Amino acid sequence: MAKLKKMVSAVGSIKDLNSARAAFDDVSRVLPDEATFPPEDIRPATTAARTLLLRITHAATAQETTSQGDVFAIIHVPAANDFAAVMALNPSAQIESGQSFATIADEGGWPVIVAMVEDVLGIRVDHVAELESAALGRVISELGGVPAYSRAAFSAGGTDFAEGTNHLDASTSGIFTSADPVDDAGQTRTRNQRATLRALIHALKTGGLAKDPNKGAAVLSHFASGIQRDAALTTLELGKIANSLRQLQADDIAVVTVPTNSRREDNGTVLVDFDPEATAALKGALAGNDLPDFFRYLVSLGY
Repeated sequence: MAKLKKMVSAVGSIKDLNSARAAFDDVSRVLPDEATFPPEDIRPATTAARTLLLRITHAATAQETTSQGDVFAIIHVPAANDFAAVMALNPSAQIESGQSFATIADEGGWPVIVAMVEDVLGIRVDHVAELESAALGRVISELGGVPAYSRAAFSAGGTDFAEGTNHLDASTSGIFTSADPVDDAGQTRTRNQRATLRALIHALKTGGLAKDPNKGAAVLSHFASGIQRDAALTTLELGKIANSLRQLQADDIAVVTVPTNSRREDNGTVLVDFDPEATAALKGALAGNDLPDFFRYLVSLGY
């Protein structure tokens, strides 16, 4: 009888996993390539590396602008599959003519977002995914919540967050990653986003998803419930990226912020620019062979 129950449970798990895969791969979730990527002639060359640009969108009523509180994260796995770099980008960073990444993103959409990221980092974006923060919150709760560190205590959305480690779940993760705790043009917010991404990746790696089909199916189903993606980012391709991350040791995955400098104008406004020297070094590392050492160095500096 026990074996029969186990068999029935396994069959149910397979059905749930297949349903989750079908939901993720549904064509209604696909962003057309022409509405996603910039013209080929202005893009970096294709390589054997895999790079995913993830945008996590906050609730429409949470902020005045569309993307200012969004998470923009780049997940880069080099061709050797021996390391992974995850970079959180501050959308308040100035790009040109006094316009921020967020402002230009709002006006130009995905093709312009991809073009800006490729220009800043010098690498080709192979895949894009846009995930609703509510869906990510359900993933986080399915994993039992995640601990995320904040450098400042703050209150937002009716929730108090402490300076130090905060336990995030479905009701608090979106608030934590989209709120501006400090008037510093999103610098602290981006660090909170980085902390959440770091904790999420650790939870996905150590959550036993491969050994627990029910849990794996539930997590994939939550992702599928709020995702839009490029056509090539199927569950098969997602699985390859996930397997690359799962096989790496903890210190072989670096989660950092893209280096920036901040300055306060005479009128009190804080502006953020990409750090030209650090960004040039970042480009060089992503294009060369010293990527692990460089990103471990960024982690040691607190990026």
